[in-house]
Amino acid sequence: MNSIESVTAAPARVFRALSSDDLRRCAPSVFAEHARPGVSARYTFVSTAQVVALLGAEGWEPVRASEQRVRLEDRVGYQMHEIRFARRADLEAGVMKIGNTRPEMIVQNAHDGTRAYRIDAGLYRLVCRNGLTVADTDFAHVSIRHMDVSAAAFAKAAQSVAENTPRALEAVAKWQAVQLSQVTRLEFARRAAALRWSAGNPVMQALTPEKLLSPVRYGDAATDLWTTFNVVQEHLARGGDRYMSRSEGAGLRRNRTRPVAGLVEGQRLNKALWSLASEFANN
Repeated sequence: MNSIESVTAAPARVFRALSSDDLRRCAPSVFAEHARPGVSARYTFVSTAQVVALLGAEGWEPVRASEQRVRLEDRVGYQMHEIRFARRADLEAGVMKIGNTRPEMIVQNAHDGTRAYRIDAGLYRLVCRNGLTVADTDFAHVSIRHMDVSAAAFAKAAQSVAENTPRALEAVAKWQAVQLSQVTRLEFARRAAALRWSAGNPVMQALTPEKLLSPVRYGDAATDLWTTFNVVQEHLARGGDRYMSRSEGAGLRRNRTRPVAGLVEGQRLNKALWSLASEFANN
């Protein structure tokens, strides 16, 4: 899955909008000029590039983008893609809200007739560069069928996400204030792992909750719910954790967990983890 994001490595951590060239490099399917051949005659083609322009008129700029890897050659250039947008005012002011967290809007689409435009509220944590998706249970997503695409439809969707932003940031502040005991943190990590792997997966037997709670970087050793959530989310989503597994006839083998593959699975996991953290916050 190709991706690009707008954060630079400069000490000031400048954030900027992605240019058209940036988008074209990492997600060429955004700029499809027609639908995938063979889609239904009822399918109304609207290029995602047009939607980028519509949201730009509403004050939202693209800051990260990626597209799904596909195996079939006739799907290349039409596959599912995702663009994350930040408010232009936040970028211009260098605003990072609560806990180095910036509100975002997530737009997914495909030009092969498999997906309507889907818009979700999201959060971006600067420290670990995690892209989180807020769960539907807390903030409903917006779906726009291709035949219904218009400036008014996307203006309404952008307004809906903007109105949800204060509640999302309030949740972050609330979770920062919730201190977890070690027993509770281990329970959170165990349940989070079950959202990523099935019970019969060797990773579930070999990768300990303690490993999922180990800080990836300095500053993530706190035991509040927000930090715990982000540390576990990063382990699960990005992979790379070493573990030992036993294979028949070969004995013990060294393995590493794999990163989450695919936009759909990444969004599903993020939403499930958000719901899990909400449960812990309320209990």
